[in-house]
Amino acid sequence: MTNIESIQKLIPITENALKVRDWERSNLPIEQSALALDLFLVIAYNTIKSKPLTLKLLFHTIDFSEAGIRKHLKRLLADGWCSLEGAEHDKRLRLVVAQPKMLNALTNYSEILKDAFGNKAQTV
Repeated sequence: MTNIESIQKLIPITENALKVRDWERSNLPIEQSALALDLFLVIAYNTIKSKPLTLKLLFHTIDFSEAGIRKHLKRLLADGWCSLEGAEHDKRLRLVVAQPKMLNALTNYSEILKDAFGNKAQTV
């Protein structure tokens, strides 16, 4: 196989990646930001696992500045993607919990990713 043939095989996967980016832009609160996507995924994942993170642990889990995380978290909270809730055993602790809006978006996102990159998608 020539180098040109190898490069041509990248076209379908690249097209799928661009379709995913367009979907993300229209449906997720991530503003094409790696920080916002990490925050979205970490909050949703820990909620699904029934182990929502405290604010302090959230800041230590994501490898971005606390100021950046606070900025994106504030927007997620204001737009109803997640909420802060007191822990059952200690109401002083504030847990970041995904709301149905976030979990529904994650469900749809997983379907988009499966369609784009799953077994039935063309790969290199």
